Amino acid sequence: MAVKAVVKDSKLRLELDGGLNDKGNPIVNTKTFSKIKTDADNENLFLAAESLAGLQDMPLLGIKRVDEIELQQE
Repeated sequence: MAVKAVVKDSKLRLELDGGLNDKGNPIVNTKTFSKIKTDADNENLFLAAESLAGLQDMPLLGIKRVDEIELQQE
C-alpha cells in the first residue's frame, strides 16, 4: 500500500526567554503565527521569524515550523 503525505497546515512558533521561575528553571514563552503558506520556503520563514522576534519584549530562544501532515492512501 502506497501512502503519500500532504501538508494541510503550517504554523510558525517563536520560543522566547521568559526568565527563571522561583525554582530557577527556565520559562519558555511561545508565540504562534497561524495560516503560514504550506509551500513557504524555510529560509524565508526563518528571516521573517527573526524580524518578528525583534518586535518582542523577550529574547528569542528558538524558531520552529509546525506542519500538520495528512497521510493519504494512493
